[in-house]
Amino acid sequence: MASLERQFAVGLAGLAGASLLTGAVTRFTGGRERARRYLLHERPDGSLVEVAVHIPPQARRVVLLDNGLGAPHEYWDWVCGALPDDMGYLRFNRPGYGLSTPVTQYGLHRHFELLQELRDTYIADLPVVLAGHSLGGYFVAAYASRHPGALKGVTAVVMIDATEVISLRHSRRTNVDRWARQSLVMEQVYAWAGLSAFRPAKNVNKQYRPQINRSYTAFMTHPRAWATARQEYLDAMTFPELTDLDCPLTVVTAENNVGDNATHHAVQARLAAISKRSRHHFIDGSDHESVLAVPAHAEQVAEVIAGEPPSGTGPEREKPVKDRPAGKRAAEREEELA
Repeated sequence: MASLERQFAVGLAGLAGASLLTGAVTRFTGGRERARRYLLHERPDGSLVEVAVHIPPQARRVVLLDNGLGAPHEYWDWVCGALPDDMGYLRFNRPGYGLSTPVTQYGLHRHFELLQELRDTYIADLPVVLAGHSLGGYFVAAYASRHPGALKGVTAVVMIDATEVISLRHSRRTNVDRWARQSLVMEQVYAWAGLSAFRPAKNVNKQYRPQINRSYTAFMTHPRAWATARQEYLDAMTFPELTDLDCPLTVVTAENNVGDNATHHAVQARLAAISKRSRHHFIDGSDHESVLAVPAHAEQVAEVIAGEPPSGTGPEREKPVKDRPAGKRAAEREEELA
């Protein structure tokens, strides 16, 4: 019996060691691949921000993309690939994510400064669309409505299944809030233990390109990323409500949200009401993650970003767009997967 127990203990220790080693190797190789593929923007204080910039010579406009909670910038991959040739993009990782230098205190004001700095450095005088998913949707709208001079050169804001902070505050101390906090802590534990390296990327169907899935998985093995996500979640509870946006706005809503769809749609409709020139666009068959992770859904998001901004005197509600085959650009990306 003692021998059996020793064998079990040795086996368990071996599994733990293999998990820790795999996590460390995945973090190391993922960091090297990030450093090879993406730029590191140096800020005035010496900190670094990981950025991916593609602004072709023929670009007449640029989209600045802001990520959701606990997500790297490469999850915009399908969207960026579906943009028209005359539109560039700039995406980045906030401090504490990927190769971006972590900070002890961040907050809205410093994020606004970062967005303005990235615009001044890489976009210059080109017209810009501000687009964000989840918490990133709140960030870009808050920047456009609350940062002095932010609207200069901005042609539209696109909030993609964005966070509404009032609803988030109302969830405090509910089962939803407790589950969110616990899951972020557990993700940090999984990352420390190396278990995140054995799980598929956050999009469980692995619908991104292979190198994006690898990069996404490596991102998940960093405990620091999940510590940052947890702090952002807590900070978001204190963010001010969005009430007025003097800019064309499109709210893109995932039609099949997990949970109460009617409540989710009502929350998203309140976001559309912050601008007098707004449009509420639904993507049928999508959920909060697949709205960017599925090529056909991401192509619709790209069409909204690149399309004409809404006009009029109040929110316009569009009918859900049914699932359709991926278009030419998405189809080309799917061929790369084969």
